[in-house]
Amino acid sequence: MRIAVIEHSGSGDYAEYIYSLIDEKAKQGNYLLKTWSNSVPAFQQQIEDDSIIYINIESNSSFILNWLYDVKIPSILKKTRAEIVIDLNGVASNKIKIPQLIIADQFLFKKDKDNLTGIEKFALKNLHQSIKLAKNVLTYSSNKFTDTDSFKENVLQYIPFAAPDIFKVFEWHDKLMVKANHADNKEYFLAVFDENDVDNFVLLLQAFTKFKKWQQSNMQLLILPKYETFGTDILQKHKTYKYRDDVRLLEEIGERQMAAIFASASAFIHVDAVMPNLLMIATALKCGLPIISFVSDNIKEYAGNAGFYYTENNFDSIGNAIIQLYKDENLQLQLREEAQKRSEILNRSECINKLWQLF
Repeated sequence: MRIAVIEHSGSGDYAEYIYSLIDEKAKQGNYLLKTWSNSVPAFQQQIEDDSIIYINIESNSSFILNWLYDVKIPSILKKTRAEIVIDLNGVASNKIKIPQLIIADQFLFKKDKDNLTGIEKFALKNLHQSIKLAKNVLTYSSNKFTDTDSFKENVLQYIPFAAPDIFKVFEWHDKLMVKANHADNKEYFLAVFDENDVDNFVLLLQAFTKFKKWQQSNMQLLILPKYETFGTDILQKHKTYKYRDDVRLLEEIGERQMAAIFASASAFIHVDAVMPNLLMIATALKCGLPIISFVSDNIKEYAGNAGFYYTENNFDSIGNAIIQLYKDENLQLQLREEAQKRSEILNRSECINKLWQLF
C-alpha cells in the first residue's frame, strides 16, 4: 500500500507522535520511507508498492495553503499513486479523491487562539469541512469532543500518547548507577520543559525553593529539555538560582539515557497547566512514577489515581504537593502501583496496530 503523509514543521505534539508511530511501524513492516521532492521529476522518484511518502509543507500563508490543498497536494498524490493519505496538520480537502485521515492536535483546544501559527489557523478555519471529508479523525483524548453530531458514525478514533518500549520500571539496584552518574548518588525529582518555557521553569524553581526550606535534604531536581537543549533565558535563570547545585539541567541526552533517568526518579513533576505534555506523562507512568501535576481533565484521563494533584497554579501549591508526597512513603508506593496499572492502558504496540488498521 502507498501511504502519503502530509507533514508541517512545528505542527504540534500529537502530529509528531503519530508521525513516530507511522515511522516505527513502517520500519517493522519493511515499508520504504520516501520524502517527496518538488525539485525532482516524478518519473525519477521511484515509489514502491509498499511505501510511506512524506510530503512536507512549509507555508503559513492562507493563500498558499489553499493552493497547496486545492492543487499541489492532489497533484502529488496522483503522481505517487497514493492509496490513502494522513494529514498531520488536521486538514482534509475536497480535491483529494482518496481516503483521508486527519488528526485533532492540541492546538484545537488552546484558549488563546491569537497565538496559533498560520497552519493551525488554517486547520481551525477548515475544521468542520475537514471533519466531514475525513475517513477518520485521530485524537489523543476521549474527553475532548462532545459535539458528536459533527462526526460521521465511527469516524473518531482514540489513539492516546504512549511511550516507546525502551521506557520501563527499574529495580532499585538498576537505579544506583543512574543516580551516581546524574545526581551524586542522591534521590531526585524529574521534570521536562520546552526549551523556552521560562515562566513554568521559574514556577518550578520557586516551588523547589519552598521544598528545600521545609526539608534541608539532599533531594535533587533533574530537568530535561523537551528536545535537546534549553534556551538561553532558562540557562540564565538556573545560573542565578539559589539552590542551583541541587538542580541539574541535562542537555543532549539520548533515548537510552533518558529512559534510565526516568526510571530512576522518585516522581515526575508536571507544571504546565495550559498545554499538558501528555507524552511525558505517559512516559513517566510507564516507568512507574507518581505524577505531581495541576489537576485537569487531560492529566486525570492519563494519570488517574497515579497523580497527586494541586488545584492552584502557583509555586506555593506546587511546593506543598512536593512536600506532602515526599514525606508520605505509603502514598509514594500507592501511586507507583497505580502508575504501572495506568501504563498498561497506554500501550504503544496497541496504538500502532490500531492506527495501521485504519489504513
